[in-house]
Amino acid sequence: EQMRQRSAKWAIALGGAVGAPLPPAGWDYDALADRIVKGLRKQGLQPPNSADESAPSPVHQRHEPKVRAAPARTRGPAPTHDDTPLGQPGERVGETATGPDGGAYVWVPAGEFDMGAAGLGQPVHHVRITKGFWLGKCTVTLGQWKAYCQKAGIEVGKATAPSDNHPVVFVSWDDAKAYCKHSGLDLPTEAQWEYAARGPKSRMYPWGNQWDPKKCCNDQNKGPDGTTFPVGSFPEGASWCGALDMVGNVWEWCNDWYDNKYYYANSPVDDPSGPDSGQWRSRSLRGGSWDLVARYCRSSFRRNFVPTTRNDNIGFRASRTP
Repeated sequence: EQMRQRSAKWAIALGGAVGAPLPPAGWDYDALADRIVKGLRKQGLQPPNSADESAPSPVHQRHEPKVRAAPARTRGPAPTHDDTPLGQPGERVGETATGPDGGAYVWVPAGEFDMGAAGLGQPVHHVRITKGFWLGKCTVTLGQWKAYCQKAGIEVGKATAPSDNHPVVFVSWDDAKAYCKHSGLDLPTEAQWEYAARGPKSRMYPWGNQWDPKKCCNDQNKGPDGTTFPVGSFPEGASWCGALDMVGNVWEWCNDWYDNKYYYANSPVDDPSGPDSGQWRSRSLRGGSWDLVARYCRSSFRRNFVPTTRNDNIGFRASRTP
């Protein structure tokens, strides 16, 4: 009877007629079992061990779907997040942050303006600054220069100023670039500098279109020792983005080679970075200085010197584009 039950069970399973009645009495159960075993093997299935009644049903073995392991997900590189000072964009115009050199920097958002001034022989042309950038709120001071020299293990050199909170002077373009490189900074391009000084409204001076000698250090308003003022002495002369001393006090080195002919009038609209070489092998400066009159303190006025030039009215401010 046990053999009969088992043979019937597997006969039903093999044929798929689950729930069919048991074979009638007198059936040749041994022959049936033999046929079952042969049938299972023919279909690539393992016959159950007669001593193992817990073996799974062949039908179950045949039709149970194989679960394939999901392929391992490969992740791309994690999004970069620059946690260094000034490594992330600002959120609003004039936002202030501390730079790697310890100075204050203001956020200048992307935008566009009219660069140049016909009255100064600088052809007016439209420029778009497509990437916002950080700009030194003030020019680099003598105190900052000394700190840089100490960290870099170099001599202060010819750089000087009336005191540590005045703009450092007697620094060449090469000196300024070395300072910036040490802290992961750079000099602003002429386009960046002029945009930060004039803004989307292309003002003549950082504060507006009317000259006011009391809003910057100039020939009519010199510092205590007859030259510069401490940086940031004229908050009323701030530009639209909060940058101070953009005109007067000291000339400021820019990153560009100087070109007074073809490039300036025909530069790219988007982010012009200057020509590949300069007239007289010179670099551009902006902003005027303590010994000059209004004409030279206009935000669009340009000057040039060879990169090795050092004067008592030349300094610089740093920038960084995240």
